[in-house]
Amino acid sequence: MRVILEIISGSTAGRKVRLTAAQELRVGRTEWADFAVPQDSLMSGVHFALQSDFSGCYLTDLGSSNGTLVNGQPVSGRTLLRAGDEILAGETRFAVTIDEESSTSGAAGEPARTGSVGRRLAGDAGSPAPPKDVRFSVEACSSGLTLCRGNVEQLPPDELAGLIGRQLPMYLMVDFRKLGGLPPGDAAQRVYLFSWLPPEAAAAASPLVLACQDTSEWRPLIAQGWGNDAVVCLFSHQDKTAVVERLRDAVRVKGKKGDSSGGVLGICWPSVLAMLLAHGPPALVRRLLSGIDAVLVELPDLPDTWQVYGESAVTQLLEKSGLRPEGGEPTTNNE
Repeated sequence: MRVILEIISGSTAGRKVRLTAAQELRVGRTEWADFAVPQDSLMSGVHFALQSDFSGCYLTDLGSSNGTLVNGQPVSGRTLLRAGDEILAGETRFAVTIDEESSTSGAAGEPARTGSVGRRLAGDAGSPAPPKDVRFSVEACSSGLTLCRGNVEQLPPDELAGLIGRQLPMYLMVDFRKLGGLPPGDAAQRVYLFSWLPPEAAAAASPLVLACQDTSEWRPLIAQGWGNDAVVCLFSHQDKTAVVERLRDAVRVKGKKGDSSGGVLGICWPSVLAMLLAHGPPALVRRLLSGIDAVLVELPDLPDTWQVYGESAVTQLLEKSGLRPEGGEPTTNNE
């Protein structure tokens, strides 16, 4: 079963998100929602949830201030949705499309992953298939991770990100100071990585975390940031709240007990993160990547390549995206 939720009213009409079986999607006004509509002041921070399983698609109001209506009727409890139903939350109207014939699994016999996997990226009408015979090398890093490396001329990093984003939700860490531009969206909704800083300091110094299903600008951000040490692409089966909390915990180096000072572990910058993922202590790297399935990042010393780091299953992720590994066994990366 495939479910598509589409906004059909207001300035954001046309935005849509897709769910497959065994997925849950929370909709609301704030960053705590998986699918955010920040322009709707009458929508609650996390307003309602959709759960899709093999028996159908269900809506649950999450204690919203103004309630949720389905086809003009207020809902209470868990409500089964039908194809063509309309949902009203705040001032935003959504249409529900349900395709019960769609496949709900990946490879034959493989159940769909639970959570937010398979969510369509905002502004992406469907990434093109990769050019034929795009290959990648496979290396075993001293950190314990697997590194897959390919050529940016064969497959640009923003196109690769779109292909992987078909399988896993994608998040960006972006340093807009290095890009020389302004972040997209409403300033009040921006999610700063250095959340412990005062608001003015965070706005001046902190990279941002973006959930790519909520912004149509993810592709140009990757293209512009590549080569400028400004953007890191993360793929995770976890929701946005969990990913942001994980990154904030990993990036901050706290001072000793009773000391409010501290530092920053520069995982938000490719020049630091790539080397750490390749050569860092295995225990530290495992902690940093807790809940993160794959990382796409540039390496300043190899500007013509892209790097994807992850556990050993990362090779399967690229193969499912249409790429092919080069022959031979992985070599140990001790360079």
